[in-house]
Amino acid sequence: MKRILSAITAAALLSGCWTFGTSEYPQTQTVAAPASTNVTVAVTGFAASLAWIRDAVSYDMVYVPGYYGRRYYRPGYVTTVPVRHYISESTPTDAFRLRAQDLLEKAGYSVGAATPDWTVDVVFSGPIRTSGDMSKELAWMFCTIFFCDYDAETWTAQLRIRDNRTGKLVFHNDYSQRYETKVFGLIPLFGPASCEETGAGYMQSWCLSALTDRAVADATSFLSTLH
Repeated sequence: MKRILSAITAAALLSGCWTFGTSEYPQTQTVAAPASTNVTVAVTGFAASLAWIRDAVSYDMVYVPGYYGRRYYRPGYVTTVPVRHYISESTPTDAFRLRAQDLLEKAGYSVGAATPDWTVDVVFSGPIRTSGDMSKELAWMFCTIFFCDYDAETWTAQLRIRDNRTGKLVFHNDYSQRYETKVFGLIPLFGPASCEETGAGYMQSWCLSALTDRAVADATSFLSTLH
């Protein structure tokens, strides 16, 4: 029994992966709303569709040729074999808008007013992958004999704050957020491939969360000056 448990533990360790050289998450701080003023805000935008890969299995009919030997003959036959497909999909989410609302509310800004005075709007764009990123990914894979992998993505955001009474743009800023990481696995190819940190959905979520935090921090810094 001990040998079986040891084998299971060893297999789990071997199939795992470890990250290194990962981008640091940006440190941000929201600015509290003035105690003497009720700043009402509408939060719009922050829309995203998170990308992910779905593993699907189907079955296909194949013909297995017969075998002719000196003293043995096996006729050909038709059989079914499983075929694995990797399907790229995306799901719309309002998680980042809700994250922005939560940060603003905790900082003392009202986001539930029927007629808010200001609108905080953010538009995301991406992902941006350069030829250098792809070359670096291939280099890490081949030069480490598939024990390591590398991936990177860049996302951008546009922050716009408008006065709802006049429709005038009163504050704006543009942001760029890059995420990159290297992963290592003890099983060549399969070990690094099992790491979620290099998955498209993980990288996108990391970048958009960071962009949301940065945009809200700057928005609160501006809104806190209003009287």
